[in-house]
Amino acid sequence: YTLYSFNPIEGNRLRFGGRTGNAFSSRVMIDGYAAYGLKDQQWKYGGGALFVFNKNPRFAWDIHGKKDVEQIGQSTGQLRQDNVLSSVFRRNPANKLIMVTEFSTYLEKEWVYGLSNKLYFKHRVLNPIGDFYRFRTVDDFSKSKELSSITTSEVTISTRFAYKEKFIYGDFERISLGTSWPELEFSYTHSLPGLFGAQYKYQKAQITLIDMWRLGPFGYMNFSTQAGKIYGQVPFPLLMMHQGNETFFYDDGSYNTMNYFEFVSDRWVNVWATYHAEGLFLNKIPIMRRLKWREVFSAKAVVGGYDQRNDQYLSRDWSVTSDGKNDVYTLTKPYFEAAVGVENIFKILRLDMLYRLSYLDHPDIFKVGLRAKIQFDF
Repeated sequence: YTLYSFNPIEGNRLRFGGRTGNAFSSRVMIDGYAAYGLKDQQWKYGGGALFVFNKNPRFAWDIHGKKDVEQIGQSTGQLRQDNVLSSVFRRNPANKLIMVTEFSTYLEKEWVYGLSNKLYFKHRVLNPIGDFYRFRTVDDFSKSKELSSITTSEVTISTRFAYKEKFIYGDFERISLGTSWPELEFSYTHSLPGLFGAQYKYQKAQITLIDMWRLGPFGYMNFSTQAGKIYGQVPFPLLMMHQGNETFFYDDGSYNTMNYFEFVSDRWVNVWATYHAEGLFLNKIPIMRRLKWREVFSAKAVVGGYDQRNDQYLSRDWSVTSDGKNDVYTLTKPYFEAAVGVENIFKILRLDMLYRLSYLDHPDIFKVGLRAKIQFDF
């Protein structure tokens, strides 16, 4: 899906990559790729290795680097920006990309079943590219003084606790089968100003709770909430860019009616809930009962705050066209969206009708519409 894609900045993009398999080693997996944009005529690349010292309990070390365009504010579960499906099935052009040069490494240790730690180090350089986006300093803004790059170095430690969680294991990767108990994760990030040219001093704390409530004959509900805060003043690309989605695919980890770069916060709380009714209503329709289509309802909300002192580093204005402007907004009131859908369509498809319920005056937004998701139900 990434062999060919396109966007307004790179034009037609060609990519080729690969990784080693178990026949090469059952302890180390090496991967890499190279990509080329026919419009910007630049090479992008990335690669690294994953070392697995022990599978169960897991003990692993990962080291990777890359120089590539990236969509900031995109959830990890969303289709990559260089996936051809993301290029074709999107409602806004993919022109909010940033060139990222990154080196990252982490050490993962599972102490007992369900309790694990990760220690990360990440160094990133963000460069604005294309005509759409510029980093512009607030000082003397009338002269459009631009900042050439943003550089960060940071270390993060995270703790995850999921009692009696079960996995399906491969030699290098594993898939969680979940747990009937709540999952709790806490992470703390500390910046390292001056290291490899890093420019900013800040800390970030975040806690996430995920749970599933079984409701007997009434189905079940997936629930998650997250709270976080960033301490210190930094430019807005380093704050919480709330995860948007500008494709026509439903993403569980995003606000599906929110645009990329639309909202930024330095403190936030979000609550997401999805109710799977398991045919509670549709089973009353004979044809739906035979097809085993099932209803699903979801709602997402986020509240956030923003310290105006962050604006001392970077303007939150970015150019949309040569004669117009738009803003990276802050959350002055809660953001809400909701959806009503049908899942288990032919056992592989879910369709949701989405409704955006706040900030309806923003330009180029998605107020009401359909989203699709490939989802296997058993």
